[in-house]
Amino acid sequence: MVCCMGAFSSPANAEDLPAEDSAPSSKGNLSGLYVTAGVGANWPIDRVGKGDPGSFTEFSTPGFSTEVGIGYNFKPVRLELTYALDASKLEGYNSVTGRNYKYSQGGQTRKDSAFASIYWDLLPSKRLSPYIGVGIGISFLDVGAFADPGLSYQGYSKSLLGYQAKAGLSCAIDYKSKVFAEAVYRGTGGYGTDDGYDKWDNSSFSSWGAQIGLRIGL
Repeated sequence: MVCCMGAFSSPANAEDLPAEDSAPSSKGNLSGLYVTAGVGANWPIDRVGKGDPGSFTEFSTPGFSTEVGIGYNFKPVRLELTYALDASKLEGYNSVTGRNYKYSQGGQTRKDSAFASIYWDLLPSKRLSPYIGVGIGISFLDVGAFADPGLSYQGYSKSLLGYQAKAGLSCAIDYKSKVFAEAVYRGTGGYGTDDGYDKWDNSSFSSWGAQIGLRIGL
């Protein structure tokens, strides 16, 4: 948010000016079309699997996330179509008997998602504006084969309902570009798995995340 420090060092009302006020008059009417890109990290939420033997809890390591796409700003509402990637790795599980196991190898996980999202900028004419948003789409979940000492398990791939929710803060760099920082929740619909030994029902593959990025008007 260094970009905004100059705004605070200007006259007292500078931060209240719309970003467009600083645009050269030769630009004419500004389009609401923009491109967006963000990068950050995700923290998968522990998952509970239920099957005939009972239930177990599986957990993953934190991982990498990114999102790119295109949007249109109707002020104060924005619409976006984006591709998002969340990558992580299976870490271990608490078995149906309550014993903790660590996976010894494998378990690379990636979730590729396509979202249609709607956002509401709370202060669209300010240099600093908080925003909230929700999105829905499809998520392609791929989990590679994995093992713990003495046992190996089959990986799996699933096409699932995907959804996300965000809260963030954007800062105008100039009349058409903004940087942002945001908190993200992403989840999926429920799904079934077969690890080669038993069948399990899982409610969701979800995660919390944080991203920083840039929106550039076209």
